[in-house]
Amino acid sequence: MNVKSTILPGEKEHVKDMVIVLKLSRYSNNQIGSVVGVSRNQVKGILEETDVAERLQSLQENLPGAALELLQGYSIEAVQAIADVLRSSQDDGMILKAASEILDRTGVSKVSRSEASVHNVNESKTTIGADADMLEQLRSLPPEKQEEAAQMIEGLENFLKDEAKGQEE
Repeated sequence: MNVKSTILPGEKEHVKDMVIVLKLSRYSNNQIGSVVGVSRNQVKGILEETDVAERLQSLQENLPGAALELLQGYSIEAVQAIADVLRSSQDDGMILKAASEILDRTGVSKVSRSEASVHNVNESKTTIGADADMLEQLRSLPPEKQEEAAQMIEGLENFLKDEAKGQEE
């Protein structure tokens, strides 16, 4: 729109807000003018106003941090959703997938083939029975107790692996 439009006093703040939002979205002055219903020269004039320029600059500086905070909030929710599947699913496949996802996000790498073969050898030598009742009891524990149990199992696995290595030597 090239013709200068009259902006009523009650519309001025709303028009400024729209110009700022569209400018943050990288619209050109022509595009902003078309959307808002003013000329590109009016858009230019609005953007040159001290209060608008200061607000625009402040938002441009703070937007990356705010976006990062928003994403971090969503990542926390995503991990919580995965943990919820881990704790409440009756499908062992889903539980294993959820556990794998959490471990991946915490930096625990997947087992390599050579590590897996050592683990399989150890498993064939020692079998720890875990009936359905025991698994159900573990699932019903609070998260911190589940973590404690996982650490105990990991400690036992490491103990058995060390003992198997000692027997091989």
